[in-house]
Amino acid sequence: MKFFKWKIFLITAVVCLLPILLGVSLWSRLPDAMAIHFNVYGEADNFASKGFVVFVLPVLMVVLQGFCCFINDINAEKNGERKKLERVTKWIIPVMTMILQVVTLGYGLGWNLDIRRIVTFIVGSIFLVIGNYMPKFDYIKNFDVDTEKVRKINRFIGYETICMGLVFFISLFLPPISTVICLILLIPYSIVGAVYGIITARKQ
Repeated sequence: MKFFKWKIFLITAVVCLLPILLGVSLWSRLPDAMAIHFNVYGEADNFASKGFVVFVLPVLMVVLQGFCCFINDINAEKNGERKKLERVTKWIIPVMTMILQVVTLGYGLGWNLDIRRIVTFIVGSIFLVIGNYMPKFDYIKNFDVDTEKVRKINRFIGYETICMGLVFFISLFLPPISTVICLILLIPYSIVGAVYGIITARKQ
């Protein structure tokens, strides 16, 4: 796989594994069973052993990061490099891993954390970042569409994605049910983007 950029993958993989050091240093203070999933009210509803949380979760994120890098690099090989966008997408998982592992360990230590707001903030931030870079795309994978149409489609989806990110941020200041509404809104968000893309691509 000559197209695969090993350097950035190895760097981001190390970042994903760094929380293991924090987990090991806190090992004696962590409970044997740790929360790994929460409902919309921020209440823990699924648990795993601290060994799984400290060691296995970061490794799983490295696997996911490898898949993300592979997809990015194969797209770059076929359609040309978009360095800024690739850099952003390749750092989403490592940054999320660092934040979520610290939050998980902190919750296990008894920190008073609003998990719902933390996760909502992360999701909203991802939408804003991706939405900001979408207009810079000048192709749509696997579809032979005129460049100007592609830019128009990606610009629309970019603005739509930014709006979705802002909606998530607004929900930070509202009751937990607002987060559920945001998740439901992802359905029309996806449909509107797809329909707009199809109609725009078919226009003569």
